[in-house]
Amino acid sequence: MAKSEKYLVVRVGRGGDLVMITPALRALLDARPEAEVHLLTMKEGARVLRGFDPRVTRVWDYSRRFPSRLLQERRLKSALRTEDYHAVLCFETRPFYRKWLGELASSWHGLETSPPPAHFTDGCLDLVAAAVDEPIMRGALELPVSDEGRTRARALLADHGVNPDARLVGLHATFSGSGNPLKDRRGRRHRQWPTASWAELARLLRQGARERDMEVEVIIDSLPEEYELVAPIAAASDGAVKVLTAPPDFERYKGLLAELDLLVSPNTGPMHMAAALGTHVVALFSGWSTLDCGPYTPAERQDIMTPPAGNERLAAIKPAEVATRVLSRF
Repeated sequence: MAKSEKYLVVRVGRGGDLVMITPALRALLDARPEAEVHLLTMKEGARVLRGFDPRVTRVWDYSRRFPSRLLQERRLKSALRTEDYHAVLCFETRPFYRKWLGELASSWHGLETSPPPAHFTDGCLDLVAAAVDEPIMRGALELPVSDEGRTRARALLADHGVNPDARLVGLHATFSGSGNPLKDRRGRRHRQWPTASWAELARLLRQGARERDMEVEVIIDSLPEEYELVAPIAAASDGAVKVLTAPPDFERYKGLLAELDLLVSPNTGPMHMAAALGTHVVALFSGWSTLDCGPYTPAERQDIMTPPAGNERLAAIKPAEVATRVLSRF
């Protein structure tokens, strides 16, 4: 195989979207060890996969926001043509990407517009198998985290008085767009658990831990711009929640997710990141199929909580049921 053989992988999304393609990316690199892989993604995707593998030699930055997208597409396509790609693997379902990038290589492999009822990650793995036309290794999610990031995470916990010997439960109460009430109505319906529910969960965890004669620390790691969204949870929890505040530091954040014993989260990027780091996930789901985008992790490291039949809103999930599920893991 020629060492100059290049593959372009297309995945335009946020953090969780990129984490979900890591098994497929690893399978491609393992099947074609002499090949060079380029990635077309957004800036956040580049940050998430930084340090993933040195054979991902180039990341093309693409913004799907208007009007940046229109100004960028012609210039970017012209630059991509010069790379002489052997194949394009597009982990996107929109037909637009084939119309835009379909001429870059004689071999094009893209997800179907209406994918079969399988997890998105499995669909990406199937795409790689078709592209290399041979059996592939089907591994787990990956998310690189440095020792320095873990050290900074432990320091942040210590700075906020978190007992290092306690069971550590993280709450991820926000989602992309949760700070803008004028957009993403579907997200608010299916990703936004009420403040009162988060606070009650924290109180129930504290109470349940005391009854079991153990210590549980409940934390929220907040970005500065999200503090006003999560501060009311801490205020309503009667001291059961500690909000960690520090300047943004993605390496530290990954280290913190790895330190957690368990994360409670709706369908968000941190849910997928925690799964990739081996942290147990209690996922609050409505409006999306867990078969498609649930935590891609062994069954023993996940619990899926859904609303009762006949009620599609995330708010219908009861804190007491979540607390029981969390405490059963300790």
